[in-house]
Amino acid sequence: MKCTLLAGVLAAITLSSPACADPPPYISMWIAQDPGYAYGFAGNVLRLSGSENALQDFTVAAQLTARNGPGVHQWAFGVASEAWALPGSRSILVGSESSVINEEPTNTYPKIAHNAVMKNRADGAADPGDPMNVNSIAYWISAQPGTGFERGLVFDSDALLSTTEQPPVAIDLSDIPDDRIGQIDLIRIRKDVSLRYDPVSRQLILHIDPPPAS
Repeated sequence: MKCTLLAGVLAAITLSSPACADPPPYISMWIAQDPGYAYGFAGNVLRLSGSENALQDFTVAAQLTARNGPGVHQWAFGVASEAWALPGSRSILVGSESSVINEEPTNTYPKIAHNAVMKNRADGAADPGDPMNVNSIAYWISAQPGTGFERGLVFDSDALLSTTEQPPVAIDLSDIPDDRIGQIDLIRIRKDVSLRYDPVSRQLILHIDPPPAS
C-alpha cells in the first residue's frame, strides 16, 4: 500500500512496479465513508504581510521536490497525482487541477494556471553554460497500450476571453524573436516534415528536409 501511488504512475507508462523503499516520514491513508470533501492532504497558506517591494515574497501552498543523488539513474517525480474510477464507479476524473483565483480587478499581473519550467541549476546559482535540455518535454501526453485520449487539447465554451482590444489567443508565440521563430517546427508532422513560420514573408510554410545524400 505504501507504494500504491508511485506504482500506479509507473504502470500508467508501461513500467513494472518497483519494490517499496523504506516508508516515508509521514504517510496518510484512510477510507472516506461520509458525504462531502475527502482530503488526503490539505494546505491553506494566508500571507498578511511581507516585503515592502512588490513581487519579492513567495506564498507557496505546497512544494514537493524529488532529487536523485550522484550515481542514481532512476525516475524522479516531483508530484505524482492520480484520480481513479474503480469498477462500478462513474465519476468525473481530474488527475490534477491547477487554478488561479483573482478577486482584484486592478491586478494586471499575469495569471498563470500552469507554468512548466526547465532548469539546469538551483535558483540563484551561476549559469553552467550548457542548457542541459536534450530530450526535454514541457507537456507529455501518454497512455497505456490499448487506451488513449480522445482529444489532446480542449477549450470549453468559456475558456478564452480577452479583456483588452486584442482577441484571445489559443497558442501564443509572439514573444519569440524573428531570428529564432523561423527555426522552430511549429508542428512536426514527421521527422523530416514540419510546419514553420517564415518571418520574412510572414507566411506559414511546409518545411521538408532534403533526403540524406547517398
